[in-house]
Amino acid sequence: MPWFDTKMSRRKFLKLAGSGIAIVVVGGTVWRAFSNGVFSTGQGPAYEPWNDWKTESQQGAGPLSLVASAILAANAHNTQPWLFVVNPNRIDLFADTKRNIGAIDPYLREMFEGLGCALENLVLAAEAKGYAYNLKLMPEPTGKTHVATISLISNRKINNSISGNNTTTTLSSNLSEPSSLYNAIPQRHTNRGPYEMNKPVTQDILQSLGSLSKTISPEGAMTIFWFTTVDQRHKVGDLILQATQAIIADEQQSYNDFKWYRASWQDIQTYKDGLTVDTSGSPWYIEVLAKILPPISEKEFDNSQLQLAKDTYVATASAFGIIAVHDVFDDIQRLQGGMFYQRMHLWATSNGIAMQPLNQMTERADREVSLGIKQTFGNALRELIANPNWQALMTFRIGYPTLEALSSPRRSVQEVVVSSV
Repeated sequence: MPWFDTKMSRRKFLKLAGSGIAIVVVGGTVWRAFSNGVFSTGQGPAYEPWNDWKTESQQGAGPLSLVASAILAANAHNTQPWLFVVNPNRIDLFADTKRNIGAIDPYLREMFEGLGCALENLVLAAEAKGYAYNLKLMPEPTGKTHVATISLISNRKINNSISGNNTTTTLSSNLSEPSSLYNAIPQRHTNRGPYEMNKPVTQDILQSLGSLSKTISPEGAMTIFWFTTVDQRHKVGDLILQATQAIIADEQQSYNDFKWYRASWQDIQTYKDGLTVDTSGSPWYIEVLAKILPPISEKEFDNSQLQLAKDTYVATASAFGIIAVHDVFDDIQRLQGGMFYQRMHLWATSNGIAMQPLNQMTERADREVSLGIKQTFGNALRELIANPNWQALMTFRIGYPTLEALSSPRRSVQEVVVSSV
């Protein structure tokens, strides 16, 4: 009989094991489970920003409290590619290009999407704390890393604006109390676990999510394509699996993907970023074994990602969505697309719905362009959208969760705020 009971819940297992120092013996070799964080999930300095948010939200409307919300945003591979310069009436957001994903994101598409997600959290926090703001995207035409300038005016109920290039969007805000989206910020996590197979997300909900694009860009700079029928989900799911296999077969992409995996408890607490087994969507007992046994190899990581994609991510998706813009190489549109995704994910969280980005197709499409090879997945994305006016920016799945999504490690406000860039 195995040392674990597959019917035992994570909570029961941790309660029993937590009564003393757990030592697991396998084949005569001893691993000390406590030292590898088996019983410390979601604890330690790497996870404090999730708790710090509650303190910051209660301490008033200082600009640093806005950054405390921004750093909890979704972002590809949990690279957290952001730096903030904070002044009393202004916050500037910069891209930290050293935290890119290499061949996985050769044109920094996903980096800008993640920065857009952070901006959405930041402006929601500003609204909740009584600020009026002016958000200018890509304020320096020649400055690729200066992503946004957020000018703040405290305690005034006026309209807020977002501008980029010559486009200005006016957003009306009710600043009397925090919105449900703001309150969902510390609850939002990417849920990579299985979703309910017999509980579809209704068309009304999908329509409500899609309509959130108008709050980011009333002029219609982005849209969303839903894939909900069995045939549509099979088609998208098969392409996601094919793209996953292509990434694994690409030596450089495979390496750049694996490089952000934090296998040890010490690495998680040291780097406070990257992907962890806790957030992978694996069964709890696999998570325990992964922490106790020696770190997995790149090949084992690849195999596990493919298996999870096949058995969980694709197999249990209630629907797939593709956010589309007019030009996927335009940084402003990427930022707006990220803001849209973050707002949808917060809305979904507040309504008990899970979401997970699945960007394998766009990662391969960009890789194909960078290598100058046949555009297998670029063409596949164009066929899925079937509208020459739109280009696929990012893909995700949606559904009702069966497992609680766990927190990912995060760098603190102090680690991402700088005096200048």
